[in-house]
Amino acid sequence: MDTASIPDSPTTPPTLLGLAMIFVREGNMTFGGGLPTVAALQRELVTNKGWLTQDQYTMCHVLSRITPGTNLWAFCVAAGWILRRWSGVVVAMLAGSIPSSLLVALLTGGFDAWSSKPWLQIAIDAVLASSVGILLAGFWLLVQPHWKPGRKIQSLLIVSGSIFLSIVVGMTPLAVLALAAGVGFLMPGGTEK
Repeated sequence: MDTASIPDSPTTPPTLLGLAMIFVREGNMTFGGGLPTVAALQRELVTNKGWLTQDQYTMCHVLSRITPGTNLWAFCVAAGWILRRWSGVVVAMLAGSIPSSLLVALLTGGFDAWSSKPWLQIAIDAVLASSVGILLAGFWLLVQPHWKPGRKIQSLLIVSGSIFLSIVVGMTPLAVLALAAGVGFLMPGGTEK
């Protein structure tokens, strides 16, 4: 996707405080990892606030998936840049990561003392099962805007092929993403919006 074709945000840029509040809430109160958090940020930044267009959000999400490192942080950087340039990058990164990082440090410190408790293992198993459901819900929030009539089979083939190449063939995520981009471009309607 050419960044020159990405339209400007439909509204004025958010204040830094407003941006921080969204990233504090969604970055630190959404459970299940980066994908559900990025999906929750889509709801806030695109649907509720209108600060990003769907195309801008998609570009941020794609960039976060193809860059090395933590996808959520990469998404924060991309969205922060579009919304407020360098100040947006700093605010989105710090607000979306520091509170939850401190919580993880505290929980990890207490884990040794709690790990021998059977009720904790049951709770961990339940959280793991729940995080899979949250991950699937986040997947749907990301795919749903692109799930259009006439393109459903195409999308299903790309998703299924990606799963197959990752699990069965053992391709690296970057190779799967590059191949999917090429296939998506070559498929009928691949260059249309």
